[in-house]
Amino acid sequence: MLETEAAKLPDSFSYIFLRRPEPGLVMLEGRAGNTGQRFNLGEMLITRCVVRLESQESNIVSEGYGFAQGNRPRHAELAAMFDALLQQKNWEEPLERSLIGPLIAGRKEQLRKRAEETADTKVDFFTMVRGEDK
Repeated sequence: MLETEAAKLPDSFSYIFLRRPEPGLVMLEGRAGNTGQRFNLGEMLITRCVVRLESQESNIVSEGYGFAQGNRPRHAELAAMFDALLQQKNWEEPLERSLIGPLIAGRKEQLRKRAEETADTKVDFFTMVRGEDK
């Protein structure tokens, strides 16, 4: 989806790299019982990128930051580019409509499908009382 939206940008559009896409590791933290003491869950490979966009129309300079799970340099680059574009007032509304809205809808659909698939495995536990105390 990012590639499709990037292809729609004008030919005059450009940005410079402040940090080229590079892979690295981040430490993931967890919490016992989701509220308890923190612990290190493990490491995850990510790719990060930072770009600077110089708008010809508004003379506004914006920096975009992109992170992608795994070793995906192009994805991190496009995420950084769209992050910078979303800071430009003239790009905010069109990108909300054509990119952000469909991404949110797609994520909601993924979550709905997952919930539907796992609903059959749900187990209801209950306690039966066998007789009465005398």
